[in-house]
Amino acid sequence: MATLSKEILLPPLDATGVQPPLFDGTTRLYTCYTCPYCQRVWITRNYKGLQEKIKLVPLNLQNRPAWYKDVYPPNKVGICGLL
Repeated sequence: MATLSKEILLPPLDATGVQPPLFDGTTRLYTCYTCPYCQRVWITRNYKGLQEKIKLVPLNLQNRPAWYKDVYPPNKVGICGLL
């Protein structure tokens, strides 16, 4: 039987948030906690047991960081992107 562990949720990054390093070998999921599409990706990540391999980077889409355009150039709502 699988064991469940609680994930510590980080506060969403806003315009004052510092960008995580892009090319340090870590896979990151840029997500919004309230987006249903991001939640699907998040659930799949957890179901597959990839919590240690794919780190969450929650974003506040109402007050996006300036560096968000570097991560996701179209600057659209749907982020759910892996880098």
